[in-house]
Amino acid sequence: MTCVGEPLSLFHWIADDSALNALSGRQAPAGRLFIDTEFMRERTYWPRLALLQVNDGQGCHLIDPLATTAPAMHALLEQRPLVMHACSEDLEALRIGCNLAPAEVEDTQIAAALCGHDLQCSYQKLVETLLGVSLPKTATRTDWLKRPLSDEQLEYAAHDVEYLPGLYHELCRRLEALGRMAWWQEECRRLVQDCQRVMPADDLWRQVKGAASLDGPGRRRLRHLASWRDDSARERDIPRSFIIKDAELLTLAGRGARQRSDLAGLGMHPSALRRFADDLLRVLAQADSGDIPPALPGMPEPAIRDRIKRLRDHFTGLASKHQLAPEVLARRRWIEALARDPEQMPEPFTGWRAAIIGDGLGELM
Repeated sequence: MTCVGEPLSLFHWIADDSALNALSGRQAPAGRLFIDTEFMRERTYWPRLALLQVNDGQGCHLIDPLATTAPAMHALLEQRPLVMHACSEDLEALRIGCNLAPAEVEDTQIAAALCGHDLQCSYQKLVETLLGVSLPKTATRTDWLKRPLSDEQLEYAAHDVEYLPGLYHELCRRLEALGRMAWWQEECRRLVQDCQRVMPADDLWRQVKGAASLDGPGRRRLRHLASWRDDSARERDIPRSFIIKDAELLTLAGRGARQRSDLAGLGMHPSALRRFADDLLRVLAQADSGDIPPALPGMPEPAIRDRIKRLRDHFTGLASKHQLAPEVLARRRWIEALARDPEQMPEPFTGWRAAIIGDGLGELM
């Protein structure tokens, strides 16, 4: 086991467009880049891209988004296959930070899962398991927007892409041996599509915890409230919870309100109540009419619960047979959706999973 403890000096700090454009000019057309990002969003609606780490096979480059422009970063990354690890949030940060929607992404966390590792296996764990290198875990909680970045932060960030090429090539070798490269390509395409999908404003209420407990008028009020909250948070670039928390939103949707005194028992911060009371009353008044959203699935009936258990046991057996973690083959929400509506096969059960599942689900249903 190799422990990385010495300062890493083999990286280039890029803090102006001329250096970034020079880096772009040195890349082979459509050449693969190994990348990671650091971003912050604790107090903002949108993720703020704070650092872009790039390994182009010739070295590690740390690019400062606070000192370079979005078009220059976009020019480096566009039209290139990007290798990343657990990248769904990174893709959002790149979309917001440099208007990038990559056509091809290869996620090494997905590759590892298809080789038998846990679905959420970390980069550090894989580097240690597959490459025999123990990476330091310092600087995991840090303010990446603060400048200057410390040597410790820079070294930590560079390590995140230093071993990514080695990890990629080892996982490719294993996937080829298992005959699962096509599986990986399918899953990565699905990942990119999922990350580019935007939930309609009228469906945001479905994400509020406890929404399934509401009656029809409550769901209608929640739909209006959730859409208004999202618009307000976007406009101010603050988290939705800074406008009104989920629990407060659910309570208000359940009981309604017609005047300021009705809002007093919500538990909202007094400043937020003063700022948003008029808006909340206006939205609730608008929510008194219109169609009622369909109910969300509640607690499954006993027959459905039995079907879920049979399906879960069946998929667990299939996953074990193919040396996969059960949640890689069939996640819980897919199983529940299939149990509730056997005529509608969840999309992830098509493709490579269909070949494993076969036609043996009829008796279980």
